[in-house]
Amino acid sequence: MTTARLLGSLDIPGTSVAPSLARDYLREILDPAQHAVDDAVLCVSELVTNAVTHTASGRGGKVHVSVAEYADGGVLVEVADDGADTEPVPVRLAEEMSSHGRGLFLVEQIAAAWSHRRGPSGTITWFVVRPPDRRRETAVASGVDAGAMG
Repeated sequence: MTTARLLGSLDIPGTSVAPSLARDYLREILDPAQHAVDDAVLCVSELVTNAVTHTASGRGGKVHVSVAEYADGGVLVEVADDGADTEPVPVRLAEEMSSHGRGLFLVEQIAAAWSHRRGPSGTITWFVVRPPDRRRETAVASGVDAGAMG
């Protein structure tokens, strides 16, 4: 995967409805026949929730969501927030009993790749999900029953 084609972007107020708006937006612009929509929707929901909960976006700011696709059907989603003093870090095994903080762990498990970078006005956290057919190929190669995957 090298060059991605922008499918669209959305600015969302940093309020409690932001994750729902981001989910609806991805469902609107992604094609279930070509894209792993459910995976992308879950991951964007987690990242937008984090942006609203842990950054200045949730204190009167906004969240920016950009969605692009690769030629093979992979999807790149970037969530830009208004910045925070902390870095996005998934909860590790030692914190297993925590009642919060599983969002980035889920993204790490579902996405083919994810990371973040600091920008001049905040943090951009991104993830890539593979297209449905590539997920099945990966599962078969690793011995997982592909029929059990969404």
